[in-house]
Amino acid sequence: MIYRFIQDCLKSLIKKKFTWMAFFFYLLIAAGNILFIRSEEPVGNPYFTQTSAFEYFVMIQGGGSGVLMVFLPLLVTLATGDFFIKERRSSLLSYSLMRTSLRQYIRSKVLSIGFSSFLFLFFCQLLLFISLLLIFPLTKPSVDNINYATDLLVHNPWIYCLLIILNSALMAFFYSCLTIIIGIIFQNLYVSIMLPYVCFIGLSEIFMSFPLFLDGKLGAFFYDFAPMAMAGDYITSTFYWAVIPLYWIALGGLNYLFVIWLFEWKFQREKLLL
Repeated sequence: MIYRFIQDCLKSLIKKKFTWMAFFFYLLIAAGNILFIRSEEPVGNPYFTQTSAFEYFVMIQGGGSGVLMVFLPLLVTLATGDFFIKERRSSLLSYSLMRTSLRQYIRSKVLSIGFSSFLFLFFCQLLLFISLLLIFPLTKPSVDNINYATDLLVHNPWIYCLLIILNSALMAFFYSCLTIIIGIIFQNLYVSIMLPYVCFIGLSEIFMSFPLFLDGKLGAFFYDFAPMAMAGDYITSTFYWAVIPLYWIALGGLNYLFVIWLFEWKFQREKLLL
């Protein structure tokens, strides 16, 4: 069943106009961010060394002049945030539950939507990376504005950039699960798409304001683990390379388990089918 669900999700993903809108929005933001970063560089200085493609790709993720971290969750919810709620609001959910068990259905649905979201953001980031490789030099990247896993960046920038792409894709799985949770609780299509992003911004603002009230390491801890920080601003933090993927794997796993419990709880109380 899961393979059929994945095929259906990928077909819907390719056909949806919101998917292509999110994709072109992503490229527009990335291109504008690159131009802004270049405007800050002394390109007219004869001693200026051209920034490498690897460094540009990392810098636009977040921290300093990078802004992708602000928009990545929104792009995911635009692309896949309506998959579950549309099925719930139609007869497809009732039809699917007649052909399989409750738990098998929701497990397959969560994994298929999560996998589709993972692939969507993975390929967006990968295409951007390849484009930068074709435009800018493949020189050794500088670590002046980067603190995350700098040894890996210096010695193997290819693997480092793939790690950045993986981190983003794992984050996409988490937010796709969140859209399903919202779709189970509410019946509104636009709430399912936009509320996860509102939560992302709101929680980030709250976590990032903790250093104003908490001194020392505790305030810094909340700031470093804010959703927006872990979406891209982590490149300015001295995290071990495995911290970011493990963070999103843990949150994604918890979301996955919570979706299954919530779906069964709502169904048993006859509050799921419309």
